[in-house]
Amino acid sequence: MPYVRNSHSSTIQVAGMYWDPQRCGQYGNYRTLGWWRIKPYERILLAPNNQQFFYWYAESDDGYKWDGRYGPVYTYLYPFESCLQIGSTGAWKTVTMRPHDQYAYPGGVNVDI
Repeated sequence: MPYVRNSHSSTIQVAGMYWDPQRCGQYGNYRTLGWWRIKPYERILLAPNNQQFFYWYAESDDGYKWDGRYGPVYTYLYPFESCLQIGSTGAWKTVTMRPHDQYAYPGGVNVDI
């Protein structure tokens, strides 16, 4: 996963997903991770990998959300690491994610409204 910059005026929480058939081959081939809390105007490196595409979801403390059409991804109230097709009755909620092409846009994601 690449860098994520929070250009929003409130703290955001980010979850991500990327292709990882070694860990998640029996469960949809995609690894899911979360949460990273990113303060306004802070930039962080999420779990490093060399995949071309990664998928992300973000929500802010002031109620905004950035979602997409990929998923659904089960998320939890606490930090998590799982696979796309592992469901759980303990999940907090499901989200859908946006794609990001790291080769076309190597600078990462800029989250803003």
